[in-house]
Amino acid sequence: MKKALKLALLHMDVGHKQVEANRARLVELAGRAAGREAKIILAPELAVSGYSFSGPREVTPFAETARGPTAAALAEVARRFGVFIAFGLAEKDAAGAILHNSALVLGPDGKTACIYRKINAESRWACPGDPVQDNTFETPWGRVGLLICSDTYYGLMPRITALRGADLLLVPANWPITGIDPQELWSARALENGFALAACNRTGIDRTMDCRKAPSVICDNRGRTLAASMGPGSRIVMHDLPLDANGRLESSRRKKLLAARRPEHYHGCYLDLRPVKDLTSFFDLPPAGRLNLLAVVPSQSRHPAEALNLELAAKAPVPETLCLVPVLDEPAPELETLEATTARWQVAACACTIQGGLRRLHLFRNGRLDSNWTLPAWPLGEGDSLPRFDFGPARITLAPMAALRHPEPALAASKQGCDLAIAIEPEISAGDRLLAGARTIENLAIAACGRNLAGIWQPPEGHRRWAEDLAEPGQACRLTLDTGRTRQKRFQDRVDFRTLLAASFNG
Repeated sequence: MKKALKLALLHMDVGHKQVEANRARLVELAGRAAGREAKIILAPELAVSGYSFSGPREVTPFAETARGPTAAALAEVARRFGVFIAFGLAEKDAAGAILHNSALVLGPDGKTACIYRKINAESRWACPGDPVQDNTFETPWGRVGLLICSDTYYGLMPRITALRGADLLLVPANWPITGIDPQELWSARALENGFALAACNRTGIDRTMDCRKAPSVICDNRGRTLAASMGPGSRIVMHDLPLDANGRLESSRRKKLLAARRPEHYHGCYLDLRPVKDLTSFFDLPPAGRLNLLAVVPSQSRHPAEALNLELAAKAPVPETLCLVPVLDEPAPELETLEATTARWQVAACACTIQGGLRRLHLFRNGRLDSNWTLPAWPLGEGDSLPRFDFGPARITLAPMAALRHPEPALAASKQGCDLAIAIEPEISAGDRLLAGARTIENLAIAACGRNLAGIWQPPEGHRRWAEDLAEPGQACRLTLDTGRTRQKRFQDRVDFRTLLAASFNG
């Protein structure tokens, strides 16, 4: 029989300011889950107080310390059944002077195993947590990490948790579906870090939020959904997470992903751009404007360069169009076709050839070969760097999809003024499609082109999902990128950069 770790998510209907009722429901659900042999039990964010408060004065009567009545009641459950219980609460320090949106983990002995204070905290009342706080704790099955809700929105906090050795990430959440679907984002975070992820949302109606369709989800370390639930009414979501032959959380995929990192290339991640009012002049970027992108996926019977010529003939391009085609099958004749095509239609085209394991990128502009780059192998070696060039109103970086599967290269490029990253591959996988979309959260547009799929992804507006235009074989996708938007960058800068940029990681 395969070994497994039984997880339980307490998908609770949390009443706003109904502390006594919420606490009773939380303790009752935790006891039921423990009675069904769950070993790790996870409850939502702010599971006792509810979520929406106008300021410190309003939330203070509903806050409690980490040794308060909720912790005491749940500690009894943890001791009685020998389980771990994680839950969110509005926490006040012993003096009542500082308030945090916190998550508390109680161990099987009833003692505190971890306290994590949300870093991407509620601006109206919560003090942000310390970026270097240790958000991990040990269990008999391996190291487990803890983040709260929107701390998983940007890529670096989950990545740092993986670097601290977590092979399971717990996420107490209060995330209604009003824009991006958190289930999609949580899948991306599990996929790119190689850890399993359990996110426990709440249900019901808060003062300002309708969470009846908010999802709770358990993903494996490839981002695949193992269990999910949504809907009105409290419920327990349970799942057996597979363990390795030694009864431990599977860690080989996380370690392999992290071993491919090259922190010496990620120093752009720590740049603080908040004082910079005009990125265009600060980085000497091309003046902002509109860039027209076209990516073509040939049918099986056509070569990429031929497919591009037919697409341009069917729909004439607008000026300053940058075209992408997948890796060329027959480099010499297809490069000649691209040269002629760009001359005929007065466009630019970016193509890729692979010969002898060497990947070269070629940029044609209006009938002439403008630039050639040798794309370094991934992981990058000492002295390597990803090529960058200016085209029209955009600064563009060229990257293999292997680089864009990690959050750091995209963020570093974005913080150094890039508007767009281009990846040209033999194929684009479903996971690549998901991660390309997730990369746009770092304020960088992504365009990727393969023989099976092409896509162009734009950064989200507000809390909406990223925009994407996709093409399958025999199709093309088009998008106009406004680099005025990609210059308006906002980042999560409360980050433990020392852990992110360390030469080694917690294996």
